[in-house]
Amino acid sequence: MTDESGDRSSDSPSNFAIAHWGEHANGGGDRLAWELARVFDDSAFYVGWGNESIEPDDINAEQFINGTMMNRALEYGGLPRKLAHLLGWQIASPLRDYDVLLTSGNEPLFYMAPDEQTWIAYIHHTNRRQSDQITEVESKRLKRIRLLIHYAIRVAFDHNTHKPDLFVVNSELVKRRVVRYWGVPEAKIRVVYPPVNTHVYTPNDAPTKDYYVTLSRLDWHKDIDGIVKTFNELDERLLIAGDGPERERLEGLARDNIEFLGFVDEDEKRRLLSGAKAFVFNGRDEDFGIAPVEALAAGTPLLGVDEGMTQYQVIQGKNGYKHTRSDSSGPSLEDTVHRFETEGVQWSETEITSFAERFSVDEFHEGIREVVAEAISRADTTPRWYNEYNSS
Repeated sequence: MTDESGDRSSDSPSNFAIAHWGEHANGGGDRLAWELARVFDDSAFYVGWGNESIEPDDINAEQFINGTMMNRALEYGGLPRKLAHLLGWQIASPLRDYDVLLTSGNEPLFYMAPDEQTWIAYIHHTNRRQSDQITEVESKRLKRIRLLIHYAIRVAFDHNTHKPDLFVVNSELVKRRVVRYWGVPEAKIRVVYPPVNTHVYTPNDAPTKDYYVTLSRLDWHKDIDGIVKTFNELDERLLIAGDGPERERLEGLARDNIEFLGFVDEDEKRRLLSGAKAFVFNGRDEDFGIAPVEALAAGTPLLGVDEGMTQYQVIQGKNGYKHTRSDSSGPSLEDTVHRFETEGVQWSETEITSFAERFSVDEFHEGIREVVAEAISRADTTPRWYNEYNSS
């Protein structure tokens, strides 16, 4: 395994394993888990559910939840998938032979670790539909039944969120949620930002052209609606890269100055980000947000919503501007675009790129190594007096 600079790791704990909840979407959580597998040399890599078609060439995951009925449940999704993970993770026999275990995702919290095993849990979110986004149920059918299911899920997790030796989360915002909604002591949580391949983006990938861009999965919680409705009222070109269940509806809303590109490969993404006047991001209370950081790494200013982690990725007036939603007080996205067109930003492309480096793969590798070392130290049960009798 190699890190971002190409150097092989040499400080891997002995008998070490990484376990990810499941390879389902080639999303940010999957990419983070694959990077965890690259942090340490010779680490074993397991998944509750595997998908070889989306795995990078250097990743070879072993699926340990098996059986005809379990596989069907994992494929089906929804509640059957949750139940399959609940049953499959509790014993997870292959994982029990390792001295140190680093898990990724929420489902591994059902695992009952051996007494002597050091366990570090990387958490991406706090089951948001059951925690900070629970008010979304107000707009759904069968509201009361949904609330009962949400409550049952919270109860299941409440009994399983205290077993790891140390937690790692992807932002200070998620740290607060883990404390509030799961009751984990703040002293047991460390923040290590997700790994962004900042080194592959530069302002030189394409000359700046006369368009704005957003890149996202086209799903409700990314609130692309708000971006489309704003640019419908502007004489500015907007390119939307990405796909998802909302695409057809969004295309029906958009006017001629808005173009939907669908899925784009990495080369095209780099050109789009580098060539844009600014990147527009409107995700709801984003846990972290990788796409905005990729835009910043390309030297592109960020017009981001003033909430979630996005509010901290925008340094007002320097690398971009913040906006609020239509139901909030403060500058709208339309106001922000007008301000950007009039004033620009203070930082140069090079300064914007430099700011993004705090979220790099190298920083991630260093942070994870430090957390694992701390967890091993915290889990040591050797009495102080024992070493006195065994010292030379």
